[in-house]
Amino acid sequence: MENTILFGNGINRLNSHNISWNDVLDKIKGTRKFKDKDLPNTMIYERVILEKPNLHEDILIDEFETKVEIADMMSGINSHELYSKMFDLNIENYLTTNYDYAFIKGIENREDINFPIFEYSTEDVYSIRRLKRIYNAKEKKKHFWQIHGEIKKPATIMLGLDQYSGSLGKIDSFIKGYYRYSKDKERIQEESIKTKLENNSFTEISWIELFFNSNVHIFGFGLDYSESDLWWLLNKRARLKRSRIGNLIKNKITFYTIDIDDQRKEQLEIFDVQVEKIKVPTSNDKYIKFYDKLFKIIKSKTSL
Repeated sequence: MENTILFGNGINRLNSHNISWNDVLDKIKGTRKFKDKDLPNTMIYERVILEKPNLHEDILIDEFETKVEIADMMSGINSHELYSKMFDLNIENYLTTNYDYAFIKGIENREDINFPIFEYSTEDVYSIRRLKRIYNAKEKKKHFWQIHGEIKKPATIMLGLDQYSGSLGKIDSFIKGYYRYSKDKERIQEESIKTKLENNSFTEISWIELFFNSNVHIFGFGLDYSESDLWWLLNKRARLKRSRIGNLIKNKITFYTIDIDDQRKEQLEIFDVQVEKIKVPTSNDKYIKFYDKLFKIIKSKTSL
C-alpha cells in the first residue's frame, strides 16, 4: 500500500523569519482591528472581507485583492532542510494545507530531481485536483498536492468560510460519484469511492482518494476544527468503515504530535485516526528533535 504525508505549517515555523498565521490575519485587517481570540480563522477572514470598504461592484473582486495581499506576504517564506529529508522518505504522496512553495524550494537544488515539475490542475478556485508530479533519477513517483490552494493562483487560496463550504460540496460530490471535470475537451465523471473500493479502480486524479487507499501520516499542524474539509473527510471515512463495505477500507491514518488535548485526541480516535504522541525533551530545539524522531518512525513504518 502506498504512503501519504499530510503536513501543515509546522516546518515553516521553524524559521523565525517566516510570517505566522496570526501576522497574516492581523495584516489583512488593515486599520479595522478587532479581537478574535475565540474566532476560528475562517470567521476572522469572513469578517475582514465583509468589513472591507466596497471598492468594486462585486465582493469577489475585493476578496481577490485580499488574497493577492496574502500571496504577497507568503511569497517570501523560506524553506528548511527538513523538507529535503522528508522527500527522502519512502513516501509517494505529499499533501499540504500550505499555500507556499517551501517544500518545492527545499528540493529544487537536488541533482536527483528532474525539472521542470509538471502541474496537472486546471482548477481556478478549488483544489480537488491540484497536483504537481515530481520525478527523480530513479523515476520514483512523488506527487505533491496543495489541497487548500497556492499563492501563484491567489483565487485558489482557501481561508474563508464561503470557500471551505464550496470545497466541502466538491469533496462530497467526489465521494458520491457526482464529481465532473474536463480533460482535453472531454467531460469526465468520477466513480464513487464505494465503487472504486469494490473494483480497485482508483484514478489518482484527486488527493481525496488517498484517505481510502494509502496510509496517511499527519503532522505539522494542530488540525484546528476550522479545517472542516479534513474533519468531514475523516468522519466520512469512519462512517464508511461502519457500513457494509467497511472491510474494503484497509489503510491506516496516524496523527503525530508532541502534545494534544484529550477532547481532540478522543475525537480523532472516534474517526479511526491513531494518535501517536512523540516525547522529546523540553528545549529550544524540541521541534527539530520532534521531526528527527518522527521521520525515523515514519521510515520504520514505510520500509516494511
